[in-house]
Amino acid sequence: MTRKPLWTRVSALLLMAALLGGCWGGPNVSPLEIVTVEPPPEFGPIGPPSGLVRLERVSQTELSIFFSQYEDDSDIPADVLERYLTDPAMMAAQTAMINGLIDHVQAGGAPLTPQEFYQQALAYTDDPGTALILCHNVLKAMARGRSPIPWEKTTEQPLVYLFEGQAVNAAELPLHPDAATTGSRGQPSLFYRFFSPTALGRYDEGDWYHYYLEAATAYYGATGRADTSGPGLGFDYYHVVGGAVDDTINQMRDSGYEDTPAYRGWRWANALSFLEEAFYGTDFGGTQEEAGREARDHMRGAIFGLSLAGYEADWPWLVPRIGSASSTGVDVSDATYETLDPATAPEGGSP
Repeated sequence: MTRKPLWTRVSALLLMAALLGGCWGGPNVSPLEIVTVEPPPEFGPIGPPSGLVRLERVSQTELSIFFSQYEDDSDIPADVLERYLTDPAMMAAQTAMINGLIDHVQAGGAPLTPQEFYQQALAYTDDPGTALILCHNVLKAMARGRSPIPWEKTTEQPLVYLFEGQAVNAAELPLHPDAATTGSRGQPSLFYRFFSPTALGRYDEGDWYHYYLEAATAYYGATGRADTSGPGLGFDYYHVVGGAVDDTINQMRDSGYEDTPAYRGWRWANALSFLEEAFYGTDFGGTQEEAGREARDHMRGAIFGLSLAGYEADWPWLVPRIGSASSTGVDVSDATYETLDPATAPEGGSP
């Protein structure tokens, strides 16, 4: 494992300020958890998918920035937001995926597992990486809101959502025996009627989109379809956070392993997980046990992404001490709390 200082003091303080504004910082705890952001006007009404969508290549820095922030945050460059979310073909596929979820529940279908939802995304793309990003975007909108994807909870009594201008009334949907009628905080919610309450446990809806972001980074890294060059020097959000991710990836490298694309993809996924818990693990009364549970779900997502690329995970997964980031950044060697063996990854729920 390579060990070196992360930042000068000035850039470290900027890193802290940048990350503290990000969506890695924990759940939105407002009672009505979904707030929809209007799509940019140039995208107009969302129509049906006109063909398969495909993100052939990604940028390590761009995708890390996109995953680190809510979609309505001005720190995400407009071209990055368009490429990974609001491109018309992406929006059409994501909207169709939510329509598919509603149809599935209306037909009495069981809540989907992560693998089953991924399979549904393949109706709109012939590429595993793109499918994983589509899944992430839909899950993030349905779990947290603040997205151009038009899904919004309007009332809890009765439980009604608004999607593309149409009401989705929970009382009019059949209840599958495997589904749950409340969310992770006990709030009325449709989330665990769409998605399995047992596959990842019912701790936090955000576990679902984190699963796919970890899978996507591992997949694109392993297949060599990511531009891995760092962001260069700069003091804006793009450069500071992109540099933090790149530096953490490099610190995690163990010279005992060959530095293959698959190993780098694994470290990219691990770096996103590590930074989240190191910076935000103490937020909202978070505990080391909770961070360990989340890290295991993150690892399972990375394992899934690697499997889609045709690889098995043969490297350790590092979990930080919560809150171990400081004004001097993150020192991976000092901050590591435990090392997980992917061969013993749990099937779901608590560690």
